[in-house]
Amino acid sequence: MLNNSNWCPEVYRSVFIDRYNNDYIHVAPCCQALYKTELVSNFDFYSSPYLTSLRNRFDNGEQPAECQRCWDAEAHGHASRRQSAIKFYNLPDEDRTVIFEGLDHSATWACNLACIMCGPEYSSTWANKLSMTRNDLEKIGRLFQKSNDFLERVNVKTLKKLHFNGGEPLLNNEHVHLLERLSSDNMLKDVFISYNTNGTTYPSDRLINLWSQAKLVKIFFSIDAVGSAFEYIRWPAKWNSVHKNILAMKEHLPNNIMFGVNATIGSYNLLEMKNVWDWFLSSIETNKAGDKSDFCWQMADNYNISELSIEAKHAAIEQLEPIESLQGIVSMLKLASTLGQSNQWISKLDALDQKRNNSWRNSLLVAQYY
Repeated sequence: MLNNSNWCPEVYRSVFIDRYNNDYIHVAPCCQALYKTELVSNFDFYSSPYLTSLRNRFDNGEQPAECQRCWDAEAHGHASRRQSAIKFYNLPDEDRTVIFEGLDHSATWACNLACIMCGPEYSSTWANKLSMTRNDLEKIGRLFQKSNDFLERVNVKTLKKLHFNGGEPLLNNEHVHLLERLSSDNMLKDVFISYNTNGTTYPSDRLINLWSQAKLVKIFFSIDAVGSAFEYIRWPAKWNSVHKNILAMKEHLPNNIMFGVNATIGSYNLLEMKNVWDWFLSSIETNKAGDKSDFCWQMADNYNISELSIEAKHAAIEQLEPIESLQGIVSMLKLASTLGQSNQWISKLDALDQKRNNSWRNSLLVAQYY
């Protein structure tokens, strides 16, 4: 019998797609797994070389390194995406039937923010601030994306689950066109839809009407801090505007729409997370129908929490230990609690401050330890 601890429904039933220039796509079973590049004209969910290779390795009881984020999360006691997928698909153990039921799509790289943990691969604002040329954009796969017709090619007949990433997905209408296709085929009523959004853009009436037809919609807000710390991290967003948008969505959107927070955590904002948690409880712990919201997090790849000073780590442990939803972070901090600090992340923020003419030391709570 195969090892249940390596079974993931998304490997067999879902695909993450991010367009790469005009002719290619990045392919993975989900947005957290490592991707491979394939020709968009050749892509087929059932025969993709990369997806087939992953399925074979899972069938053989392996835990592929491409899915390391899930293995690491589970090792620290944090619910992984793999475990969430098992709950969502509600399949019998070891059901490895290959059916195209889930699409995890980076709808656009267009984004109105230049967040400190991000870069030009996922933000057009970052590319603009870095004055990237056409050659630069081609090297990172962001040239002529609009003519890459993956969404027009995809067969939606078996879809049950849609997730839209960005950039900022609410800044374009690609997801709207896909939902309209499903609506015209009377399929939306059977589809679960979710988004990661930065909260700066309120959905259009056209989009809200489509959402109201769906089985369920979940909107995950990227909230890593509140107040001035949020504005520093998610520059140039304004906290009061984002907070107002979120409260308005909670009050006015249909009852089939639920909410969540998806925080990115790094050395810069560990000491902001208690405030984020308090805001979550006071603002969107539920939707207007009383359905519980989700609180999710992942680690920033480029701002490792192990780089913090021992004093800052201990302070974060003390703040976060009482919060059950953040116990995975506490576990990671305890493992790294005696490691010496690195100032590499400080150098990155200092360089960023020179470009933006602002100051992390005046905005982030972690500054009190430096």
